[in-house]
Amino acid sequence: MAHAAPKHRQLPDKESKLFRELLTQYELKQYKKGIKAADTILKKFPNHGETLALKALTLHSSLPEPLTVSAVPKKEEAEAMARLAIKKDITSHITWHVLGILAKSRKDWDEASRAFAMARKQDPDNIPLIRDSIALLTHTRQYPAALAARHHYLLLRPQIRSSWLALVIAHQLNGDLEEALKVYDDYQSTLKEEGSTGPEKSQILLHVIRICIEAGKDQEGLDKLRQGVRDGIISPRGECTLLKAQMLANLGRQEDALQTYQELLEQNSDNLEYYKGYLRTKGIDLNVELTDESRSKILEALSTFAETFPRSAAPRRLALDYSAGDKFRELAKAYIIKGLERGVPSLFVDVKGVYNDSEKMKVVGEIIEDIVSRLEKDASLSDDGSISPPTMLLWGYYYLSLHLSYPLQLSPNYTRSLELLDKAITHTPTLPELYMAKAMVLKRSGDLLNAAYEMEKARLLDGQDRFLNGKSAKYWLRAGEVKKAEELLAMFTKKDLTPVQDLTDLQCLWFLQEEGDAYRKGGNLAMALKRYQALVTVFQDYEDDQYDFHTYCMRRMTFGAYVSLMRYEDQLRSHPAYFKGALAAIEIYTQVFDDPSITEEKISPEEEAERKKQAKKAQKAEAKAKKAAATSGEKNDPIVPDSDPTGIQLLKSETPIDDALKLWKPLERLAAERVETWLSGYEIFIRKKIYLAALKSLKSSQSISPSNPKLQYQILHFHQTTSTSSEDIPQSIKSVIENELASLLTTSPDEFSTSLVDKAETPEEIYYAAKGLSVISPSDKKKVTEVLLKLGDSDVIPHIVYMEKSLTLLQSIAPEDVEEVQKKFRERCPDAWVLVSPSEKEEKRKGYESGLEGFQGEQNKEDEKKK
Repeated sequence: MAHAAPKHRQLPDKESKLFRELLTQYELKQYKKGIKAADTILKKFPNHGETLALKALTLHSSLPEPLTVSAVPKKEEAEAMARLAIKKDITSHITWHVLGILAKSRKDWDEASRAFAMARKQDPDNIPLIRDSIALLTHTRQYPAALAARHHYLLLRPQIRSSWLALVIAHQLNGDLEEALKVYDDYQSTLKEEGSTGPEKSQILLHVIRICIEAGKDQEGLDKLRQGVRDGIISPRGECTLLKAQMLANLGRQEDALQTYQELLEQNSDNLEYYKGYLRTKGIDLNVELTDESRSKILEALSTFAETFPRSAAPRRLALDYSAGDKFRELAKAYIIKGLERGVPSLFVDVKGVYNDSEKMKVVGEIIEDIVSRLEKDASLSDDGSISPPTMLLWGYYYLSLHLSYPLQLSPNYTRSLELLDKAITHTPTLPELYMAKAMVLKRSGDLLNAAYEMEKARLLDGQDRFLNGKSAKYWLRAGEVKKAEELLAMFTKKDLTPVQDLTDLQCLWFLQEEGDAYRKGGNLAMALKRYQALVTVFQDYEDDQYDFHTYCMRRMTFGAYVSLMRYEDQLRSHPAYFKGALAAIEIYTQVFDDPSITEEKISPEEEAERKKQAKKAQKAEAKAKKAAATSGEKNDPIVPDSDPTGIQLLKSETPIDDALKLWKPLERLAAERVETWLSGYEIFIRKKIYLAALKSLKSSQSISPSNPKLQYQILHFHQTTSTSSEDIPQSIKSVIENELASLLTTSPDEFSTSLVDKAETPEEIYYAAKGLSVISPSDKKKVTEVLLKLGDSDVIPHIVYMEKSLTLLQSIAPEDVEEVQKKFRERCPDAWVLVSPSEKEEKRKGYESGLEGFQGEQNKEDEKKK
């Protein structure tokens, strides 16, 4: 028997009917009528908590998204009303439920959890409340509590199949796979007549088989799979075949597993994972260093597959990874010739995966040089006199130009690369890929502005190509031309929004990263930080957006996709885009901590006057628009403006290192295997003076990459910092540092620094050896200069980023040597834009612009001829 409602909650018949009407109007999204009904009740009963709560919910639901200026006070009113409702009726599940819903809408998961817990205490069997609680508990990864709620829901709704299947998933997420399978078996025996459609039955069975594999019950999974195929529930092709192959391999039935992998390859002979699975089943571990015997086995198997699937490139491409010596030369030559004959633009991108092996890179260079030289002399590569395709030489030039300019080359030949591309452009002047390749070569040489102009030529060849538009915009950003890039992107974004706003709404990660980098290079750290934080916010949005799928996937029975989503979300911030953006933001925060003066806006009187003029102009335009809207009767309610459009408030953070730590924490958990995580962690903790955490970061870095040049510098920096601050460090911590530092710094600091200088060969090693020397011997400026000059030597791979960093370092310790070092760097990289003087930059810019005007003129003439 239901308990009677408390006196303060009871309403007369008329108001009770209105209350039920309020609920109905809310469910039908008739918010104005709902608010009217609530106001009618509250006129007589202003302290009725549940009515206040439902009015707050209805008012909040009626607000537009995104929030407009006039909606902000209403949102605040709804929030205040929901809290007032709790005070008026603290024992009502409705008041607590509404408070939880409002907290959930603003992504305050902690408050929502507490509110839903309180609501369930008041009414533990309320179905909508249990559903909301389950979604929230799963979202916040409180799996034991979510499992208990799922179990309770099943007891209340045992006749609904989604109750059983959702419990299976709850057990799986909680790690109890045996119980998940047991619940599934109970479900099958309990609900004899299930209403699942064919696709739903297939999804359910495939996911149960995956659970069997995770639980190590491969035989049971295999039996279920075969029964499902016999009953026609699942198709015997595709994922079913893959699961079968995995289970057979796990059971040690090698011959059957190999046969199943062959079936998979017949279904899709271009899937690299199928080949790797086949080789693993044969007992060949591809993750360890291969012996000659295992190489021969791999190549034999891949050769058989290449004959079986002559139209598939996958086995022939995999063979390049596992072959060596003369065999590699033979296979690589055949692969490259076939790609050039077919005119595959992505051939270089495909083959450059072997360039990590310098010997293989050299062999590929010899092969392509030979092909190009032979094609220049004769139209045939074969002895039988058959003529090669006429475009083969064109693609040969294209490949060779990218090969010669590849960054891993000891001495990249940019001049010859550009000459080859000019030949190719003369041959076919309307091929965008050639201009894109030319832009890439110029980018590698350091001439970022010229590269942007060449990429713009590629875009002009096909103005309706979104990819070329995005590529051109990216190159303009890298050249520091932010305004020009945004103008190009505006061609493909919404007309009623700025390109930045639209691309941010679209969560365009590459744009946020590139524009942040462009602002950072241009010295605008405020806008750079704003873009990096926008990128970080995108990942928070990804995390928040999963909430709706907790109920949707249970309803649609897409369990495999749902579990994959949950596991992906758990690793979300290991994404390369978050990693790169977070590290860049951390570097800016550490800069702000070291030099707070960079947060001050440096505005000239002319700029200040212009800013005031623009503000006044915008104010007049806004007043004019409001007046016009009032005259016409149109409602003009703008969205809430950005409170920090220039990013300066973000940059002026009073706690920059704490803000950096917030960004770093996810990296500690999800990217602990990357040395860059711990190197940035050290930079944070050493500034916070948490010396043991800084030491832990050094130890973690050493365990991952003991020879990392930046780590070697940080070890010297840590020794120097703790030595000079020894009086401020407690004795207990000091003794731990002394004991642990001995394993990092095996010799005296001077000897350690000298050994780094002597061993430095790569650009990174040279730069950090010089930086370490500046820490240990700050007075020996000449020695630091000598070390940095090695970056311009012919036997060192040119690296423009470290050249630029070196000039910045010298500017702070030996400004008198900057000109000498810059001159040597310029000799090594004559086209590097960062090394060019301002007057020369202006002269070059004019030349590039005239070249583009001529190109556009030619295009316009062609268009006129067509007309």
